[in-house]
Amino acid sequence: MLRMTSLTVHEVLERDHFQHATVIAGKEGLTRRIKWVHVMEVTSVKQLLHGEELILSTGFVWKDNVQVFRSIVKQLIQSHAAGLCIEIGTYMDHIPLEIIELANEHQFPIIVFTKEVRFVDITQDLHSLLIAHHYQMISDLEQFSQELNRLLLLPGCLTKILSLLSIKTGMQVIYNPKEAAPIFVPEATEEKRETFMHFLKIQPDGKGLVLQPVRAMDYHFANLSLVPAQHASVSDYDMLLLDRSATAIAQYLLRELYIEEKKRALETEWLYDWLEGKHTEERILSYLVDVDETLIPRGLHVCTCKFKKPHDSYTSSQMTYFMLLMRSMFEQEGFFILSLTTRNKLIIIVLNRRTEENVEERLREAFNRFLQSDILQKETVPEVEKIGVGKHVRLLKDMHRSYDSSLETITMNDKIPTNPSLVTYYNDFHIYRMIFHLAKGKELNEFMYDYLDPVIEYDVKNNSNLLNTLKVYMCCNGSKKETAEQLYVVRQTLYHRLEKLEELLGPDFMCSPKRLAIEFAIHAYSYLKQQG
Repeated sequence: MLRMTSLTVHEVLERDHFQHATVIAGKEGLTRRIKWVHVMEVTSVKQLLHGEELILSTGFVWKDNVQVFRSIVKQLIQSHAAGLCIEIGTYMDHIPLEIIELANEHQFPIIVFTKEVRFVDITQDLHSLLIAHHYQMISDLEQFSQELNRLLLLPGCLTKILSLLSIKTGMQVIYNPKEAAPIFVPEATEEKRETFMHFLKIQPDGKGLVLQPVRAMDYHFANLSLVPAQHASVSDYDMLLLDRSATAIAQYLLRELYIEEKKRALETEWLYDWLEGKHTEERILSYLVDVDETLIPRGLHVCTCKFKKPHDSYTSSQMTYFMLLMRSMFEQEGFFILSLTTRNKLIIIVLNRRTEENVEERLREAFNRFLQSDILQKETVPEVEKIGVGKHVRLLKDMHRSYDSSLETITMNDKIPTNPSLVTYYNDFHIYRMIFHLAKGKELNEFMYDYLDPVIEYDVKNNSNLLNTLKVYMCCNGSKKETAEQLYVVRQTLYHRLEKLEELLGPDFMCSPKRLAIEFAIHAYSYLKQQG
């Protein structure tokens, strides 16, 4: 199997058309790779090259000017060209010493033909060889992919894939998962392991080696690395083998996650009882240890998710992939996810693994990343209508309290449509949590009119909006300057309105606790007005 998609300068020198060629400079650069061959007779070449081209020239454009010759060589070096081949005899009979020194300094090969050659024959020969290499690479890659697919069907396929990659590249392979010990293929001594891991730690972006992330469902599971031997390079073909291997491993991990998710779905009956408050704290902890022995929850949130279509209109695969996506996002923020379905809702239990101090911030970050995922926009997962996030509870047996508050969150969001986001948090409703409960009886309406009725009647009789002035004045904490600016009125007009408010509400309307009662009544008025 070919290991390179390109030739080296050294290999090209062994071709028949180069039997009369001599390397006069840059002999240490003969391992440079060649991806294409160009004939060039121009003075400005830098913008014409992509890198790793072998340049053929008669020297016509610089035959009488060493400075132009030097400029062209510099441009070739800066463009990472593979080398320069010059025909001696037609337009020039020697290569200046300063050009040879420049090429040696940068290990840039300069090859001279001492006899006349046909550049068309050279380009045809080398291009045919490069195309043959490329065709063989495609064929070998297809065989490699078929072998990976075969290994994916076998038990222990992960180590088999790593072994195949190591054999095909002839390099040390390191598989470094985020939440497990690294795997070395072939096996390395403890000293080498420590050296490799130390190097990966100080060079996390892969400098000095080749690193390929293993990703699935927008989650970074592991890094797959190739470590070339000393003074060896990694070819494009090696990079493609690495990429195919990483993709195969991602498929394996996704399959394992899918099987695990299906298994979890069978355990929902126990979760239903937990949701209804039928389990003790000790029994819940015992169950969670069986699920994950490292799981020691520090409280939880319950989230209720409603989809745009009825729950039974989605396939089990769509629901499973939805949970895989959510789990991958939330685990990165220190959460463990359980789920169950009831009627037309998906209930998500978010268990906190880390400190409680920043649990709300991490929860919101996880949801933000979840909503930004491209996968969420595809038909492979259900389309979300809204998600209500319940209150945080410390005791696991109190999960029903968080569940009830998540349902209230969805209902309150329907009645108070101020949040355009798909995700709404119970903690963001503040005073409306009390208003929502009081509105179920007559108390809220009576309370509101007890404090605001004079102002409301005044506005109706005079076709004014004194209630809005009162609301803004309260929001500005009694600042007359800020209130006037927000209402776009002059101070004198505001003073007149405030005098009228004192007349209607009493001179103590800005004194606590009356002020708190009026502010509450204003929010209640807004809520009741929205409900019609």
